[in-house]
Amino acid sequence: MSEKKSNVPKLRFPEFTDAWEQRRFYEVFDPIPNNTLSRADLNYDDGVIKSVHYGEILIKYGAVTDCRKDVIPFITGAEPSDYKSMILQNGDVLIADTAEDETVGKATEIAGVTDIPVVSGLHTIACRPKVKMKPNYIGYYMNSPSYHSQLLPLMQGIKVLSISRTNLAKTTIFYPVAAQEQAQIGQVFADLDNLITLHQRKLGHLQEQKTGLLQKMFPRDGADVPEIRFPEFTDAWEQRKLGDVAQSFEYGLNAAAMEYDGLNKYLRITDIDDETHVFKTEELTTPNIDLSKAADYRLQDGDVLFARTGASVGKTYRYKDFDGLVYFAGFLIRARIKPEYDSEFVFQNTLTDNYKRFIAITSQRSGQPGVNALEYADFDISVPGLAEQQRIGTFFSQIDHLITLHQRKLEHLQEQKKALLQQMFI
Repeated sequence: MSEKKSNVPKLRFPEFTDAWEQRRFYEVFDPIPNNTLSRADLNYDDGVIKSVHYGEILIKYGAVTDCRKDVIPFITGAEPSDYKSMILQNGDVLIADTAEDETVGKATEIAGVTDIPVVSGLHTIACRPKVKMKPNYIGYYMNSPSYHSQLLPLMQGIKVLSISRTNLAKTTIFYPVAAQEQAQIGQVFADLDNLITLHQRKLGHLQEQKTGLLQKMFPRDGADVPEIRFPEFTDAWEQRKLGDVAQSFEYGLNAAAMEYDGLNKYLRITDIDDETHVFKTEELTTPNIDLSKAADYRLQDGDVLFARTGASVGKTYRYKDFDGLVYFAGFLIRARIKPEYDSEFVFQNTLTDNYKRFIAITSQRSGQPGVNALEYADFDISVPGLAEQQRIGTFFSQIDHLITLHQRKLEHLQEQKKALLQQMFI
């Protein structure tokens, strides 16, 4: 660790001014033994002792693992006496020592220990603070960019990366001397994580609600009316082909992308969000072509686009004027919807299970999966009168707007947490 590094964080509660402690890893922690049981030795049904597997640290658990709430597998047929030296306590830290990428070294602090013992499992490094830390502090610190950046040059391997106890010993731990400062930092991140979890649940609930409504507000196979309907509409729906509903299908520009010029946007398959189907604007580009000759590739309000090849085949997007001046790329097909049909209604049809089944069957190829314009034109679509189409389209558009708002709020909270992790630790 460079001596030039300041012993105070960039962002701090104003009542604290003392320099933080700086200690080598094993001056702060004592090692705890772990077991090497594979997943085959674990179960989620019953047992007398639980084991934290490194896979759960990497994927499921956050900076703090609450043994009362988080699902931790049992060791099949275990006797607690066999693992007596491994039993974990609140405040212990487990580090995943292996991963396929630079997430190796992800850590979790143990909390909420119950009367069911918990031990550290396969590919984990367990350690216990010699000095009692306030809850949450050490878990969030060990996952901060400040600490993780120390691990990067110490990782070993090519296809699979690992970190050893020997290399962990080379790292430095920073922590505030004042227990109250530790507590306040830990609380900030715990509160943020609670907010993030709350918004994830709200977002998930809205997405599930929409998925359910999509299946009930469009007719199922063979039916001529949906299960749920606005009461003012009673006429039977009619069967159409997408080719009857669209006045044209066109392939996009065969042009490379260049740096965004501030006006002309380029829409490629990867620019369509997989979940919300909105135009992602984080990394805008412009078509590298003479745009004076590309007017035919400029999108108009209500155009529906379909991905025609690759892993994202079938992914759709509906252009709206607020997306700005947009040209579409060659791996997309544009359907320009006839004025007697509602384009939002047509777009929402592409989010149903019926459409997904059509894509799964139609896209099968000997090489890359794909669906061409003629095949898209053959998609069966059930259609009511225009007024009902518009009512359904507006209804789902409003749900999409709510979903987008929750997703943006969630992303904002995640970015806020990321910034604080960088600024509140050394």
